[in-house]
Amino acid sequence: MSTMIWTGSNQRIPEYHAWTALCVGLGAKTYVELGAGSSHEQAEAGMKVVTVDILPNGLGGIEHVQGSSHDLETLHKVLSILGDRPDIVFIDADHETEAVRMDFDMWYPAAKIAVGFHDVAMASVSAFWEEVCKKYPSVQLMARDHESAIKWQTHHQDGLLGVGAIGIIFK
Repeated sequence: MSTMIWTGSNQRIPEYHAWTALCVGLGAKTYVELGAGSSHEQAEAGMKVVTVDILPNGLGGIEHVQGSSHDLETLHKVLSILGDRPDIVFIDADHETEAVRMDFDMWYPAAKIAVGFHDVAMASVSAFWEEVCKKYPSVQLMARDHESAIKWQTHHQDGLLGVGAIGIIFK
């Protein structure tokens, strides 16, 4: 595995480093991100990565499927690209409660090892996270450092200064 040095603006760096290290530690070889914005660390760590987004622009050098993460056809395209079910799925697309629920309902059965949720501290995501994290083996990663909180706030005006969170449901 190469050194993880990615510093993109879509994630809080400390929580994302911890998330990537967890994926590597779990032995993930394949990774799907719903919402195309932050999968460089997984690719650098040697995972085969596929992003899914309704927008056509994926990340440079990473396989991208343009389509709705709630669409069964999109799931089948991803499975075809990977040749199997993904080890890890990261839900970071539409952050509305029902959209997160639909992503989980579709992609949890497909994931072999775990499903991660970004932004579980946001009200719209936390509503579903609080429901599902009690039903399955789960952990939550929280970045609390001031520096990444300030950088995060330049991109998100949700009042979560100082708190970042990724929720993980294990299979």
